[in-house]
Amino acid sequence: MEFLHQGKELTAAFPFFGPANSKTLKNTIKQEGFREPTFPELTSFVHNYFDGTGESSEKISEIMKTKYFVGFTGVLYMPDRNEILFIDYPAFDRGSVVDVNDLTMRLKMNQVRAMVSLDDVETGSVPWNKIAKNPLFQAVGGGEEGAEKLAELASRHSDKKGHIFVPKTSNFTSPQARITLLYSYERGKSLTVTLNGSGYSINSYAPGLIGATS
Repeated sequence: MEFLHQGKELTAAFPFFGPANSKTLKNTIKQEGFREPTFPELTSFVHNYFDGTGESSEKISEIMKTKYFVGFTGVLYMPDRNEILFIDYPAFDRGSVVDVNDLTMRLKMNQVRAMVSLDDVETGSVPWNKIAKNPLFQAVGGGEEGAEKLAELASRHSDKKGHIFVPKTSNFTSPQARITLLYSYERGKSLTVTLNGSGYSINSYAPGLIGATS
């Protein structure tokens, strides 16, 4: 399954891997000779095939409406600064949860792909035509191109909205790590990006990728 991502042609394997937790998905994808997709790559892939025809497109729509796809982009919450940091290819601990120590170490190594302040940024349900300019959608999607693809995906859902779920950082007393998930809320009602995946849920799917990294 070929698709364009940031000017590069990538190929995704079909059938998809899953259902499994994120750590198992990552290990299985690598064992089969592929690589796991980052959230921006996942965005481009789903955008290309969602709501299309054929077995693979129908499977994507089914997963989006009943389970979810995981994008291997780590989310690091910094409550003292009220910021969210995005770091691709997170590690997982023995409990299959995103490893916060790994992400904080990579922060120190300047491996953060994007950073967003939660001050005055719109979260929750966002009309599809406002998604492309939303800083959170831009950050998680890999820039304006990714945010535009998420906006188009949201426009293909019945309520024409994209929901971006962010936990309350005021509940955190130390840095917290999460992973990104993509699905269609209420069996297709609205596009949803969750920035609160722990990694251990066994209901996730992911395509294995061939091609250059993003």
